Amino acid sequence: MNLEQRLTELAITLPASAAPGAQYAPGVVHQGLAWIAGQLPRDGDRVLVSGKLGREVSIEDAKMGARAALIRALAALRDTVGDLRGIDKILRLNVYVNSTEDFSQQSAVADGASSLIYELFGPEQGRHARTSVGVAQLPRNAAVELDIVVALEG
Repeated sequence: MNLEQRLTELAITLPASAAPGAQYAPGVVHQGLAWIAGQLPRDGDRVLVSGKLGREVSIEDAKMGARAALIRALAALRDTVGDLRGIDKILRLNVYVNSTEDFSQQSAVADGASSLIYELFGPEQGRHARTSVGVAQLPRNAAVELDIVVALEG
C-alpha cells in the first residue's frame, strides 16, 4: 500500500510539521514502531477548532478537527521516518476531547480521525485500536488532540 499515493488520490496535502513546544520529539521510532506525539487540529500556529464539546463546539466541527489533527500526525510521521513509503498500518489511535462534564460522545468525535484512517488504508489494513476520552482542558484550548502508534514495514 502506497500511503503517499493514496493521500494524493484523496487530495490531501500534508503540512510542514510543527516543532515541539518543549523538550520532546514529535516522533520516536523503536523496534519497528513509530510513536507520534500529540497533535492538535492546527493550520500553522492557528488552532482550527477550539473550545469545549458540550458547550461551544459541535460534534461535526470536532470531527473535522480530529481529521485535521490526524493529517498533522501523518506529517509528523513523515518527518520522523523520512517518507511514508515504509508505513504498514496505524495500530493505535488515542483521541482526547476537550469536553464538559456531561458530554459523553467522545467516540463520535474520534470517528473523524478513524474514518480517515479507513479511507487511507482500506477496511482491512485500516483496522486500528482506539481510545477516546474526555479531558478538562487541552493545550491552546484545542477541542481535540490525538496521537498514533504506527507499524513500519520490514
